[in-house]
Amino acid sequence: MVSFILCLLPALLATTSAQGETLTCNTCFGQTETCSFAPGTCQVNKATGGCLSVAEDITLDGTENTNFYKQCLSSYKSDIEVPISFTVGNGKYVRINTTRCNTDNCNSAVLGVPTGSTTENGLQCPTCFALNFAVCNNSVTPCTGDETYCMDFTGFLYQGSSHSPFQAKGCATASAQAIKPGTNLATALYTFDFFWGSSVPAEKIPTNPPPTTGASLETTTTTPNTTTIPARTTPGASPALGKFSFALYLPGLTGLLLVKLIS
Repeated sequence: MVSFILCLLPALLATTSAQGETLTCNTCFGQTETCSFAPGTCQVNKATGGCLSVAEDITLDGTENTNFYKQCLSSYKSDIEVPISFTVGNGKYVRINTTRCNTDNCNSAVLGVPTGSTTENGLQCPTCFALNFAVCNNSVTPCTGDETYCMDFTGFLYQGSSHSPFQAKGCATASAQAIKPGTNLATALYTFDFFWGSSVPAEKIPTNPPPTTGASLETTTTTPNTTTIPARTTPGASPALGKFSFALYLPGLTGLLLVKLIS
């Protein structure tokens, strides 16, 4: 029995040491990449926790909110770590870059916000955003930049102690495929809790045929030039009879001459 305990003792000590080992992360918050407000460090259990770094640019409430922050994660899990961007129409978009790591001070690097673009890419998606079960009246909107997927998500949007159901449709980067039911997307302002969603490649904007103008429908009719030649008339003759009037009187004149010669 004593030998069995002695065999287990190294494993128990190693487990206790691992559970007691702490991980040090950077902490700060700010509206610029320097993230200079309240800089410092935090410690978390390395066996379960990790370090988080977030850079975001969000306009869901109608105003632009750019924030940067770093902190410890008590529960380390990789929900969405890749940069993600989606546009839901009417100037509303979400652009987030998130990293999670599990070594000391691994979130010390400067993290940039995913850059947006106003250049249309020839694709389109339905776009809308609605809270509290309001109707999401979507309209088809051209996509821009590297947002080449159409996303359709529903879930809960948490802000502080309050939360609201939401529905969002729009153009998104290919990284939106990482959003699955049950995943979370943490930001400085919000936490998105997704319970349904899909992302599919966006369709091309249909090309309309060139418009037909009125001028192209007009038909030009060419009327050949005709020249009317007036009939020549013999002096003294009836204009109505023309050149044949003298032949009509010829027999009568001949008879008169014969009578004149005989007499």
